Amino acid sequence: MKKDIWFLVICIIISALIIGSSFKEDTLSLIMGGPVARAEPYMNEIVLEDMTLRAQSSSIVSECPSGDRECQINKIYRFVVDNCSYYSDPRKDEFIQTPYETLDIHGGDCEDLTILLMSLLENLGIQTYLVLTPGHIYCLACDVDIEHLQECIWEPNLARYSMDLGQTGHMDMVVENGSLYMFVQELQTFALQPGYLYYYGGDGSEFNPPIEYMNIQYDVSSSRPLNVYVVPSRTDYELMVDGLSYEDCPSCRNTEVIWTSDKCNDITTHGGVVFENKNKNEAIVDFDLRFNFYFSSDKLLEYQPISSYEIDGKKCVVLDATAGEHGYPGYDGNPECEKIAIDPLTKEYFYLE
Repeated sequence: MKKDIWFLVICIIISALIIGSSFKEDTLSLIMGGPVARAEPYMNEIVLEDMTLRAQSSSIVSECPSGDRECQINKIYRFVVDNCSYYSDPRKDEFIQTPYETLDIHGGDCEDLTILLMSLLENLGIQTYLVLTPGHIYCLACDVDIEHLQECIWEPNLARYSMDLGQTGHMDMVVENGSLYMFVQELQTFALQPGYLYYYGGDGSEFNPPIEYMNIQYDVSSSRPLNVYVVPSRTDYELMVDGLSYEDCPSCRNTEVIWTSDKCNDITTHGGVVFENKNKNEAIVDFDLRFNFYFSSDKLLEYQPISSYEIDGKKCVVLDATAGEHGYPGYDGNPECEKIAIDPLTKEYFYLE
């Protein structure tokens, strides 16, 4: 009897070893709570085929040339980033939203925004991967031409840099003598009272790459003689008002003029122009000011590296929907941590290096 029991135990152990050795790596990972198991609650909410989301995606990318995958990826990414805010989950439990719920409330946490981003892209036939990192989730979009993607993100980033310069609207762009400038133009007619000064310009902050310097061009006419100064900051204008020592550009100074056309080049701070009326009567002033900001395209690319990975022979670009308004396709805020990419359709996963 004892021999029979021991024989049965040995058979059970051998069977268990044989069965255990037959599991595939991903099956064992799922059983042990691996990356697929961790990602499953999020992948369950990704909508791969849906006519409503397909219509939404096609509307977002309607201005892209037909079949331009890189333009489509950039447009979808910018739609999510520009129209959705980051909202933390309720305190009680992790709260995972559907893409429709995220669209309804215009926001969610990193998982919710990633689910929406992947759903919109997948409904355009763009392959995505869900990326797990310690404490964060984002996605990849695949089969991307990186050089063409850089071209697609170029103009939207120019617009955002123009907003950073403190203007109320987007600047225009112009190429002069082979150099690229963003410019803002201001035309005004106003009455300048006797003994008063008037300033138009920036706050005096130093330019940061990719903006290197600015040139100021101006045409001024007045009913009475004026003094015109180009100053490096608004602070210098305020010092002038108080009768204190100030800085200006002597080579750009025009005094006692009724009409003048001039320019001041290579200014490295966001300064402006001061008009001074030293007459006993008011002066009617007309001016046409143009601020040209020199834009270094090389430095934009230098400061905006595009992070990508190769999976199955295809370039896959990082899409982090929580990167904020200055985020872009390819921005990776934490490139050093461990990352696992999971295909939402096949559940196949890869460790990214």
